[in-house]
Amino acid sequence: MNIRLIRHCETDWNKLEKCQGISDIELNETGLKQSQFLKKYFLNKEIDIIFSSDLKRAIKTSEIINENLNCTIVKSKELREMDQGDFEGLTFKFIRSNHKNELDKWRENPRGFRIPNGETLGEAQKRAIDYINQIIINYNKMENIVIVSHNLVISSVLCYYLNKDLVDFGKFTIDSGSISKLKLEKSKINVEEINFTDHLNNHY
Repeated sequence: MNIRLIRHCETDWNKLEKCQGISDIELNETGLKQSQFLKKYFLNKEIDIIFSSDLKRAIKTSEIINENLNCTIVKSKELREMDQGDFEGLTFKFIRSNHKNELDKWRENPRGFRIPNGETLGEAQKRAIDYINQIIINYNKMENIVIVSHNLVISSVLCYYLNKDLVDFGKFTIDSGSISKLKLEKSKINVEEINFTDHLNNHY
């Protein structure tokens, strides 16, 4: 089984470097273009089913990818971005200046530190891994699966399958519209590719 993890395409909050979390922000013009390049990339590839976060930016990315595939799209809140609580809607610059203490604690202990009124990255990782495990069990006859999710969720999933501590999540760059690939063989998942973006390069 091949599982492709796609980060949703760009929103205005991505462009403005705002903390997005579970805020339900639409794709912007660049994000819609990126989605078209993803659709072109998957045009001649066999895809059996698409799973998507239930947030608008992920759903729209999934729907555009699917325009020529005609797959079932299964939407789930388990694939949502980490709930970033009081940080949502704030710019990263503002957070670094005004919430340095909380930010430092989160970076030192992402598994256990809860952003005020949000969730821990450990909780987000667990729900995503549990969901992927259910996909593997329930859709074991399928060979090619796409999952459209979010930056921190994908980073935490990669940490899990690479047997890295969650504190290493920041070492992964997960660009908007990027593809990371997992492969299930003999009951073991291997990470085959991280942050593939060739389909997006030199187009805009």
